[in-house]
Amino acid sequence: MVDFFGQQEQARRQTKRLVILFSIAVLIIIMAVYLAVTAGLFLAQFFQGQQWFFSVQSLWNPVLFAWVVGLTLLLVGGGSFYRLYQLRQGGGRVVAQMLGGSRIASANSDPLLRRLLNVVEEMAVAAGLPVPPVYMLEQAGINAFAAGFSPADAVIAVTRGAVDLLNRDELQGVIAHEFSHILNGDTRLKMRLLGMLFGITLISDAGILMLSSRHTLSYSSRERGTHPALLAIGFLLFLVGTTGAVFADLIKRAVSRQREFLADAAAVQFTRNPTGIANALKLIGGYKDGSRVTHPAVQQTSHFFFGNAIKGGQSDWWATHPPLIERIRRLDPRFNGQFAPLDVAWRSAGNREEAVTALAGSSVRSQPVERRYQSADAVASVGRMDAASAQGALALLPERLRRFARDPYTARAIVYALLLDADAGMRTHQLDRLREKADAAVFRELLDIQPLIAGLADQLRIPLLELLLPALKELSAAQYPRFKDNVELLIRANQQVSMFEYMLHRMLLKHLAPAFQAVKPVANRQLSNEAVLVDLAVVVAMLVRLGKHVQPAQVYRHAMGQFGEQHELPVMPRSDACSMARLDTALNHLQNAAPLIQQKVITACSEAIVADGRVDAHEREMLRTVCDALGCPMPPLQAGGR
Repeated sequence: MVDFFGQQEQARRQTKRLVILFSIAVLIIIMAVYLAVTAGLFLAQFFQGQQWFFSVQSLWNPVLFAWVVGLTLLLVGGGSFYRLYQLRQGGGRVVAQMLGGSRIASANSDPLLRRLLNVVEEMAVAAGLPVPPVYMLEQAGINAFAAGFSPADAVIAVTRGAVDLLNRDELQGVIAHEFSHILNGDTRLKMRLLGMLFGITLISDAGILMLSSRHTLSYSSRERGTHPALLAIGFLLFLVGTTGAVFADLIKRAVSRQREFLADAAAVQFTRNPTGIANALKLIGGYKDGSRVTHPAVQQTSHFFFGNAIKGGQSDWWATHPPLIERIRRLDPRFNGQFAPLDVAWRSAGNREEAVTALAGSSVRSQPVERRYQSADAVASVGRMDAASAQGALALLPERLRRFARDPYTARAIVYALLLDADAGMRTHQLDRLREKADAAVFRELLDIQPLIAGLADQLRIPLLELLLPALKELSAAQYPRFKDNVELLIRANQQVSMFEYMLHRMLLKHLAPAFQAVKPVANRQLSNEAVLVDLAVVVAMLVRLGKHVQPAQVYRHAMGQFGEQHELPVMPRSDACSMARLDTALNHLQNAAPLIQQKVITACSEAIVADGRVDAHEREMLRTVCDALGCPMPPLQAGGR
């Protein structure tokens, strides 16, 4: 498996490839539109009784060509820009809603849906990602998809067939496959693909519009109707649009197929269970509905799905997905190619019974495995998942807290409780201020849950924060600004900002804001090495000062040296130059660095953390803050020594 940062580089190259293919398709479409319009104008002259003679020279009209180029680029480019802007504002939620998906409430008592949400939570915590909202598609086929430009706006969607017919191991394999698309940058690529290809389909719509036109090209005629020339141009444009759709499918196929093999392999690596995803694919092959999704929008979104949504799992060289048998044999080389028929009633009943039994036994607690980390371990964990470790961490959370985390009211109460000061006097001051601002029901829940939060182990705070995000995204447009103001009120109460408070505030803003505010495009600048080093110096210096180092200056030089000896390293910034505001500026700059440079940034930060032989709560939280700012998902590190 290629590491996370290598996958990000591959995704960047795929994006460039997508732009090249799109540009070629647009050039071919321009020529086809020009020929269609030229042919239509010749027909117009014919129907008006004018004499015309065909020649190669008569095909070329520079003025007409310029108009065709301008209007085609306006239509295709404008349509693509509009759809990309629309997708940017809603993220993966737009794709789920396009396909008729409905959001599954975080607080859900249905055993099968609760099982699905638990699996999604485990995968997110295992990857160090915020838990994404989950959508249900009322489709009989077994399928799923992930969509979104980033983890902040990503969603997971699952069909009813997948929920009812897959057992827990199979469902976990499918969800792990979709999470790998998020981790590898595939969902961002697919969102761009959806937006860019939308403009191509508008050519076909323009042809249909002309076919239904009620006007005439003859100025002398007062009869209403569609002129034959308009019919001809409209029909030819419709054919051009159809050709554009063929190009769109070819581009999707060129971009998507190999990424599906990669996601299958990643799912096995993440779950450590190759039979889970392999059996899910075998079920698709033996099921009468396969992975088919019947919806008008499925043609333009087919590249998002786990299985072939158009032909339900049949082998098709034209499809966006590899042949089903080939995918299975890469996971299970002994597969004979024969699919056993699926007994739908028996599978559905058995899975429901399994889900009910599992929920009844969810109170079992396990102890986390203490791990000893070196910087290489921390960097290698980026973009990886360990489902077993995530299950252990989530099992340590009190069941009451997990229930509270799934409801928008009580989720707010948990955030407020996490921000209450350990000092009794300051905590009283915070509560007095909050009582005036917060919703009365939320404040009562805060008082009820505060003792439980106060006794929570430090290493469970980050997983708990990740669990809260889906419920917080269900806040209303009026509730969110009030919640945000209350969070800032609690942080400012003691005139100081701790690392945990900074991390919580930054993560909330980053992952909740896209659900409530207009999204601005992020500048894709490439930082110079000098700019990276200046900002990295601030981050590493703050990490060094969080640790218990005998020789902090030496630790700083060693950590910064991970960036490369060929660069002149800046001196260690003074403590008064390392404020939270300066850290915020540094992280905002570093997020623009290329993936392989980000890898060096995280290596340097990890070296600063493990230099004293311990990884304490403050260091874990700051490293997590750095990784989250860079868009590099890192599972929470357990406390331990080298």
